[in-house]
Amino acid sequence: MNSVEIETFLAICRHKSISRASEELFISQSSLSTRLKNLEEHLGCPLLLRGKGSREVILTPWGQEFYDLALQYQKVTKKMESLSCSALVESINISTIYSVGTHVLLPVIERFLQKYPQIRLGIQDLRAEMAISSLICGKTDIAFTTSKIQTTQIVATPFLSDPMTFLCAASSDYPDVVSLDMLSQKDEAYVLWSAECEHWHNSVFGTETPPSITVDLDNQISLFVSKYNKWAFAPWSVAKSLTVNPAIRQCETDFRMPNRTVYILRDRDRAETENNISFINTLREVLTENNTVGLML
Repeated sequence: MNSVEIETFLAICRHKSISRASEELFISQSSLSTRLKNLEEHLGCPLLLRGKGSREVILTPWGQEFYDLALQYQKVTKKMESLSCSALVESINISTIYSVGTHVLLPVIERFLQKYPQIRLGIQDLRAEMAISSLICGKTDIAFTTSKIQTTQIVATPFLSDPMTFLCAASSDYPDVVSLDMLSQKDEAYVLWSAECEHWHNSVFGTETPPSITVDLDNQISLFVSKYNKWAFAPWSVAKSLTVNPAIRQCETDFRMPNRTVYILRDRDRAETENNISFINTLREVLTENNTVGLML
């Protein structure tokens, strides 16, 4: 008995016809019948019967039992064939929201690649819902998000409590310390940084008159603040990068905004893998060295 004979048997079962199975396999009916005969002789029992007055074949009781086993054999064989050397390479896949990936994780990733050159690193930009799905199906090992989504399968760990700051054009008239009564939403470039930040923003400014501009990416904040004299709230980690641009200025405020908390999400069953631990240790090491504000690890 060999895999060719088993695949031949399964083709006959799919089509319930020797002629149609032979067409699928591009062999003659006589060759196909010979393979089936050899299989039945090896097993010592008939697998198929041709119904009276019908061109279709039917399974014998032994054939039905062998069919179930043959399907399992086919699945295992396909898995074995899909296994390549690349699948054996150590890897870790990270999902992150854009602002964290750009302003927090870049030096961490650089250090990780230096320390563990044998580990293949995959990085993708995913929001919380997609990151959860990716974690559950095993495509992501660690996800970074501002949503604390914790279930029986997903564990969420806060690692950064990022203070919110005020940004404006360097040439603007805003003083070094800004008050709420100085701010108009028609001049705001708004970003939804987290649910907590959104709730605070709505409670302070209301929802009847929304900001004139809503943006998603940090480089858009830089554009509207520096060129169009808009103001924006941004987490400290983002503001630190954006104020490298001399056209953007960071001011203090006489009011307090809630910090943006960033969470590490992991599948509970795979949370403590060696590669996960190595990445998180590297994260802690780099952020501690850089005196990152609000580090909670």
